Amino acid sequence: MTSSSLKLLSTGAILATSLLISACSPEQESTQIQETVVRPVKLVTVSSNIAHNIRSFPAELKASKEANLAFRVGGQLNQLVVTSGQVVKKGQLLASLDPTDFKLDLELAKADYRFAKSNFDRTKSTYEKKVSSRASYEASRASLDQAENALQRAKNKLSYTRLYAPFDGVIADVETENFQYINATQSLIHFQDNKSIDVEFHIPESLIANIQASAVNYKPNVIINVLNNKVYKAHYKEYSTTPDDETKTYEITMGIERDADDSARLLPGMTADVVIDLGLLINQTQNILLPVEAIFETTTAGNSPEQKVWVYDASNQRAVMRKVEVGSLQGDRIVIISGLKEGEQVIAAGVHSLTSDTKVRPWVRERGL
Repeated sequence: MTSSSLKLLSTGAILATSLLISACSPEQESTQIQETVVRPVKLVTVSSNIAHNIRSFPAELKASKEANLAFRVGGQLNQLVVTSGQVVKKGQLLASLDPTDFKLDLELAKADYRFAKSNFDRTKSTYEKKVSSRASYEASRASLDQAENALQRAKNKLSYTRLYAPFDGVIADVETENFQYINATQSLIHFQDNKSIDVEFHIPESLIANIQASAVNYKPNVIINVLNNKVYKAHYKEYSTTPDDETKTYEITMGIERDADDSARLLPGMTADVVIDLGLLINQTQNILLPVEAIFETTTAGNSPEQKVWVYDASNQRAVMRKVEVGSLQGDRIVIISGLKEGEQVIAAGVHSLTSDTKVRPWVRERGL
C-alpha cells in the first residue's frame, strides 16, 4: 500500500470516530444533567409556641327578654297609657279596648247558662223520679256544659280587652295611636327587659367547630364603645347551629354580668367588642405558626377546597403533600390547628410549582447572597 493511501485511510478513520462522538455525547450528557437536577427549596421547621391568640369580634347589645305585645281579641283602642321609653312594672296596665260589646256578650252567655242550668235541674229531678228518659237527661247535661263553656269564653274575651306588662321592663316602641281599631294579634307595643342585657356576635365556622365543651365556663371581656370603653364580663348562653347565608358565620349569645350598683345605661342596639382568647376557647394553649406562603389549596370535583402544605422528606429528597387544618391569621403567619408535628420541615416558598416527583434539597444561603 502506498504512503498516500495510508494517509487517506487514517484521515477517514479519524473523521468517522469524530462523527460517532458528536452524535452520541450530547444526548448522554443531557441525560446525566437531567438526572442530577435537584431543586433548592426554602424550609421552615415546625415548632409550637405559647398561644396568645387574642381576637376582637364586633357585637351588638340585645335585650335578654323582649316581646311584641298584642291583644288576643280585636276592637277599638280606648286607652293607651304608655309611651316609648317608659319604664313599667310587671302587671301594670298598658292599654285597653272598648269593652262594651264584650260585656254584652258576657251578659248573653250568663243568661244562656242560667236557662241551661234551670233546664238541667228540672230534667234531672224528673229523671230521678223515672218520669223522663235518660236521653233527655243526657241532652240537658250537654246543653249545660256548652253554656258553661260559652260563659267562660265570654269572661276570657272581656279580660283580653286589657293588656298588661308581662315582666318588669321598658316600652321600646308603641306601634299605634289611641282610638284606632286593633285586630286580634296585631303587634301593638314592643316591650323589653331593661335590666338583663345580652351581647350577640358572630364567629367563623373554623372556630366554632373547635370550641370545647368546657368553653361554656369561659367569660370574655365585653367593651362598650359608647361608655368610654367600659369593660364587662359575659357568660355563655347559647349559639345558633345554622350559619348566616352570606357570611357562613354562627351567632353566639352571651349575658353581660353587671354589679347591683352599676348605673350605666346599657340599651339594646349599642355596639360593643367581645375580646376573646381563642387559645382558651378552643383549649389550645400551644399553637403552630407557618408563613402564609407555605399554604396552598387543592379542590376536587364535588368537594370543598382543602388546605395543604409540602413536607420535606429528607430520606429521598422529595416533597410530600399533607392536608392541614388552619386557624386564624396572625400578621403574615397562620395558625395550624392540626396536620403537622414538631420537628417536621415544611417548604415555605414556591409551593405552587412543586410536584411529588420533584427532587428537592434544603436551600443554603451562599456567601454574598
